[in-house]
Amino acid sequence: MNLEVLCAGIGGRGVLLGSTILIETAIRAGYHAIASDEYGMSQRGGSVISLIKIGGFASPLIGRENADVILSFEESEFYRNLIYAKKGGMAVVNTDRISLPAAVESLLKKRNIQWYLFDADRIAREHGMMQASNMAVLGFFSFFAPELFTFEGIEHTIKDKIPEKFLVKNLAVFRDGYSVAEATGKT
Repeated sequence: MNLEVLCAGIGGRGVLLGSTILIETAIRAGYHAIASDEYGMSQRGGSVISLIKIGGFASPLIGRENADVILSFEESEFYRNLIYAKKGGMAVVNTDRISLPAAVESLLKKRNIQWYLFDADRIAREHGMMQASNMAVLGFFSFFAPELFTFEGIEHTIKDKIPEKFLVKNLAVFRDGYSVAEATGKT
């Protein structure tokens, strides 16, 4: 299996932890995984991008229109990184919107990209863990994800990576993200 995943967000939104969890889940499942992170003023709300490649790749960089999956931890970063989306790919966008601008939806349809909008921030807020919206994104993604990113596989990695004092709430946010996706249904 070859899979290219782009995680995008802004500093403080958990992009790097989210991508680390995906990488370690893939490795645990027996796949070769490489990654590259791009971040500048991340502590001040600047763009953060993590590029993940699973399979027989030599370079972690993802080229234009090559990302099978875009996980956007922040809506604005989805628009900024849309150029990387592969025809027939998938995008998960953390937003409180129920639709995207008409021009963007038209482009996504034309390129046969399946997109999902959901409010990961609301889920995290409900658990008093605003900084855990990344867990909601991972939970939502695990429902629609390729087989190697199962709910159980990601959950196991979360249990290994999150400190004990934050684990219960992070797992609850992750599970609620999955439940929202389950209610949305597979397409």
